[in-house]
Amino acid sequence: MRTTRRRYWVFVLLFLFNAIAYVDRVNMSVAGKPIAHDFGLSPVALGYLFSSFLWAYVLMMLPGGRLIDRWGTHVVASAAAAVWSVAQMLTGAASGFAVMLATRLGLGVGEAPFAPVTYGSVRAWSPYRERGTAIAAISAGSSLGLALGAPLVAWLIEAVSWRWSFVITGAVGLVWVVIWLSFVSTPEKTRWLPEAERRLILAERDAGVPPPAHGGVGYLGLVRSSTMWGLFLSQGCLVYTVYLYMSWLPNYLQTARHLSLVGSGVFTSIPFFVASVVNIVANWCGDRMLSADAVRRGMRRYLVGLCLLLTAVGVLIPLVHSLIAVIVLVTIAVSFANVGPAANGALVSDLLRSPADTGRAFAFLVLGGNTFGLLAPIVTGYLVAWTGSFNSAFVAAGVLALIGAAAAFGLARGTIGETARIGAIQARLAD
Repeated sequence: MRTTRRRYWVFVLLFLFNAIAYVDRVNMSVAGKPIAHDFGLSPVALGYLFSSFLWAYVLMMLPGGRLIDRWGTHVVASAAAAVWSVAQMLTGAASGFAVMLATRLGLGVGEAPFAPVTYGSVRAWSPYRERGTAIAAISAGSSLGLALGAPLVAWLIEAVSWRWSFVITGAVGLVWVVIWLSFVSTPEKTRWLPEAERRLILAERDAGVPPPAHGGVGYLGLVRSSTMWGLFLSQGCLVYTVYLYMSWLPNYLQTARHLSLVGSGVFTSIPFFVASVVNIVANWCGDRMLSADAVRRGMRRYLVGLCLLLTAVGVLIPLVHSLIAVIVLVTIAVSFANVGPAANGALVSDLLRSPADTGRAFAFLVLGGNTFGLLAPIVTGYLVAWTGSFNSAFVAAGVLALIGAAAAFGLARGTIGETARIGAIQARLAD
């Protein structure tokens, strides 16, 4: 008998979770110019402000993963969204650079667990054969949050003020918290989930591999895994590109291409809107092409490597002059920089053996992404200040993407979260 798909409602809420998080992030990018004007900030100071939430985000990433393993994704999601939404609203009341920096750090604390929550929820709620598509569809909320949020925030700034734009976007997150708390728990405990669908999820979410009896390898075991480091590096090189364009594309379009505030918001939205569609289609194709055996062997790494190669086309931006050509190249780079992290998240699920390590493995992955992401706005600010243009920033991101491709192809092999004894036994059985 055909099972229902009520689990998709959880994915819809996670989609909104991602969209709200990224609207709250892009708010600062779009409001950067009027904020810099009001507070008299230089490009370097603005770069620090753009990246400030990532400092706390990175610092709290590993503790957030530990909290997910202890309390579950459904509990951490609501607490995290409440914290970051309040911080977002307080940004609108900031009286100067120091106070605004503090509120952005609060946003980072709240948003730290959001990506591990997304990946962990998909692992808990989806059969392996729809894992990549589910993560991509949910992650499309991030790029759609940027695509729709940039012009929306630009309109709010012009209609009311940059201060009220932070208050309004923050309030939306608090509404989401109420809805999530009212409806979502785990597949095992959610009452509105039909029994047949519950059995399907529990039977197929581990791709036919029984979880090991041990209680996980912890962060120390993950740090010893070369596979985990390959995922860490490839994720970092992908997310660097995402944050470069998310943070600086509106400013680049306003200063180098002389677009208006609203015009820069519209043209910023195009690459991220396209990325939302490409993300889902590419990861859906990945799911369709991978058998259960291919999933267990980590063959999804080839999709990740291909995404990094396509992300590297950003190095060509300094060679073109028309606005249309720039947007086309940015769209390609942004699209596959968004496909890659979703595929990487699914790849961690493919290779992870102990559910007890779920939160920590995803936190370690996202830590890689956001360690690099933290640097992108700052490095770009310095490069723009030193060279007087954005060309070197685009080239740097492209070179990093090529390094990430080498890491994906060369290091992201083998399983994650097995003890040395269990891994040795399985290796002997394979021989």
